[in-house]
Amino acid sequence: MNKSNLIGIVLIGVVIVVYSVFLLPKQKPASTPTSTTDTTQVQTNTAVAATEESQTTSDAVKPAPVDSLYAFSQLMSQPVKEYTLQNEKLCVTFSTQGAMPVSAELADYLSYDSTQVRLFAPGDFMLNLPIRTNQNQILETKDLIWQANQPNDSTLLMTLPIDSSSYLRIIYTMPHEGYMLGMAIEAQGLGSLLQSNNAIQDLEMSLRIPRQERSWKFENQYSTIYYKYPADDVEKLKETKMEQEKDVREKIQWVAMKDKFFSTVLIGLGDTRLEGNKMSFKTEPKETDYIKVCNYKGSFAMDIRDGRKADFALFMGPLDYNMLKGMDAGVDKAQRLDLKRMIYVGGSLFRWINVTLIRPLIDFLQGFISNWGIIILLLTLIIKLVLSPLTFKSYMSQAKMRVLKPQVEAINAKYAGDDQQMMMKRSQATMQLYRNAGASPMSGCLPMLLQMPFLIALYMFFPTAIDLRGESFLWVKDLSTYDPIISWSTDIPFITGLLGGNHISLFCLLWAVTNIIYSRYTMSMSAGADNSQMKMMRFMPYIMTIMFFIFFNSNAAGLTYYYFISTLITILQFVASRLLINEEKVLARLEENQRKPKKKKGFMARLEQMQKEQEKLMREQNKKRR
Repeated sequence: MNKSNLIGIVLIGVVIVVYSVFLLPKQKPASTPTSTTDTTQVQTNTAVAATEESQTTSDAVKPAPVDSLYAFSQLMSQPVKEYTLQNEKLCVTFSTQGAMPVSAELADYLSYDSTQVRLFAPGDFMLNLPIRTNQNQILETKDLIWQANQPNDSTLLMTLPIDSSSYLRIIYTMPHEGYMLGMAIEAQGLGSLLQSNNAIQDLEMSLRIPRQERSWKFENQYSTIYYKYPADDVEKLKETKMEQEKDVREKIQWVAMKDKFFSTVLIGLGDTRLEGNKMSFKTEPKETDYIKVCNYKGSFAMDIRDGRKADFALFMGPLDYNMLKGMDAGVDKAQRLDLKRMIYVGGSLFRWINVTLIRPLIDFLQGFISNWGIIILLLTLIIKLVLSPLTFKSYMSQAKMRVLKPQVEAINAKYAGDDQQMMMKRSQATMQLYRNAGASPMSGCLPMLLQMPFLIALYMFFPTAIDLRGESFLWVKDLSTYDPIISWSTDIPFITGLLGGNHISLFCLLWAVTNIIYSRYTMSMSAGADNSQMKMMRFMPYIMTIMFFIFFNSNAAGLTYYYFISTLITILQFVASRLLINEEKVLARLEENQRKPKKKKGFMARLEQMQKEQEKLMREQNKKRR
């Protein structure tokens, strides 16, 4: 759990405890003709290479000059060409230099500046298969010019000939639909080139993640490297760090370089697994319009016998929960990808709430409602309805405390004084009153605390829900990011950092206003608080509201809209409870309870007994002092 999520959870928890204790109250045609672009200059992936770490090799193993082999030197005189594979959702451009993808565009998604989402542009992505030769040299395939052959619209063969009878080949296959690009690596007659004992092929991949969202801060907060152990759990590098390195000795099934809503994932298919894994990322300066530079180095078992392949796939697409979940439908557990685990929706209890309760409910509502603003409204109403019995119980407890307030004040007057003995008697008499009347101060706290997991779960759900991305509602153009009603271009010292940007979010502002209204209203109706408590709590609504506004001002509008609606409904519930609960009848019932003989049991009885024992101990201590 990152720092921002932790702060949010703490803030939500604090406000609930404060209220409880002190207040009680969204297709193109089939593949287009392949485009081929000739260039006279060899491309260099400088953007990535500048940040890529050098591979650790022994002094005896050195990079091989490109002209050291005749076939390679002939290839280097050829122009670099580009080829395109695409379907209705994904368009990938490949370069013959390095036989790698150089651009990936998603047809259904736009970036924050209304351009097509590019997972990477030329210079941002690198894929390299370093070849260790029997002369203790390394050939960097990313620097070599490969031969390309496109037999159909969905297949591209990239071949690196060694001599007339041997080659290394990468076969790319574009699916009819979806985002999973096939990538098979095969070798023919490489025994004379490779080290005789070489059964492992190195692989390197790096990606400079471009900014896609309005809020650089929150996109960076969810951008990192994920990886999965075969038939086991999914882990990640800590996204909130400026940079991090990690070595994973165990075999992994896939490695992903992701941002907030999109990901590029290298997946080992079948028996292909990645091992000797070294991963790292470094956060880019905000001014570069990039998020992070991610690097991966590893290896895989490579059978160089003729006709053998190592099967991979490159997933380049959105982090859509239902789509990613569908990839594992009917798949044996050992082969499941679990790509959906890249979507952070909390851990343990909160993930269970989001995956088991919230997601199915939203999918149901999406079946007949297309407007996400209405969906969030209905979601809020349903949650409030489900929790209404607990809410009503809390309001009933508050009513009991209000009608007992005169009797509590009488006890305070009878046992006036600040010495410990009078305070103890005052507390015992108050507890005796509550026990006889059948009221408990804690009965108003528990129902409100039980609502806390839903507030925290939705706090984690909305910011990573790609369903909200690009969805408009009222004045909001994109519910997945903040909704500025006021913005300015010049940074204001302290203020810009405090607000998380040069803007004020309207839904966040509305939530703050309703939060103050609710706080003040419940405070005016609270009971059992003495003057010192009221003085202490007088400014608490303003302090808490300012803290919430600062923290949530740059968060998703869908989240602050939910909190605004939720608080508004809570106010209406509170007003309705005042109209529906007859406090005279409540008082009459409590007075009747007081006249009935009571059997001491439960928490209140234990508390009273503890107080009596403490009072007895105090009397004995006082006698000894005399």
